[in-house]
Order: sequence, then C-alpha cells, then structure tokens
Amino acid sequence: MSRQPAHERRIVVGTDGTAHGEEAVRWAIAEARTLGARVEVILVRPKDVLLPGTSFALQPHGRLPIQDGYPLAQEVARIHDELATDLAVEASVRTGDPASELLAAAEGADLLVLGSPSDGRIGRLVFGSVAAACIRHAPCTTVLVTPQAAHHFNPTAS
Repeated sequence: MSRQPAHERRIVVGTDGTAHGEEAVRWAIAEARTLGARVEVILVRPKDVLLPGTSFALQPHGRLPIQDGYPLAQEVARIHDELATDLAVEASVRTGDPASELLAAAEGADLLVLGSPSDGRIGRLVFGSVAAACIRHAPCTTVLVTPQAAHHFNPTAS
C-alpha cells in the first residue's frame, strides 16, 4: 500500500504595503504557526492604465497606489521576527490585476487572507475593488482582517 504525502497547508496573504495589509500578514503568520502551514505573502502592483481626462489616470477604480520601492521582504521578515516563529514565509511582488493575481495564487491554498482598511466610505471603495472580488470568487476559505479584529487579536496593533 502506497502512502501519499500529507497535505502541506498553505496560507496566501495579499498585502498592499499599508498598515492593514501588515496586520493581515501578522494574523496569517500567527495562524500558520497554529496550523503548521507555510505562508506566501503577495503584493500585487496594478499595471498602469491611462484613462485620459480623469483624476484616476494611474489608479483606476479608486485603487490606492502602492509605494514604489516598498520593502516587502524586509517588512515580512520584521513581522516574522516580531512573532518569533520559524515557519516558512515567502514574499513575492507581482504585476497585474490584484484580484486576479491573488485568486490565482489561492488555487490549492487553505486560506486567503486580506486586510480591510476601515469601515468608512473610502475603505469600502477600496475593499470593493479587490477584497470583495476575492471573497466572491476565492477557491478557498477567505479571511478578512479588519482593524477592529486586528486590535482584538493583538491589542498593540495600530
């Protein structure tokens, strides 16, 4: 009788270089420690799309620009060290449609984790453009880490 290898648990985290994205990374690493999973942190830079004559020339659909040169690997390493864990955590930067890239990465994953900026109108606009699409179409369980949940999970969180 042949034994198949045990399923390796995998958590995919989408971040955008903001505080709420970092809280999602922190939550995912802590959860991975409990599950014995590996973590893939993904930052997706949207392709620049020019929409002539609009104020959203480089940020269509109300997307917030991701800071150029955002040190994803260093930020992930900092959070990893803060949580004092020896879990495998990978970080990668991709270019494309954020929702599509995150959904593709979530294929075969156990969890897709995303941060939510706030309960305000602007937060809902940004949430609506990426996280809502991921929640509607995710091939796995999706966790949305809100600021309130992050604070409850970690009272020292911002």
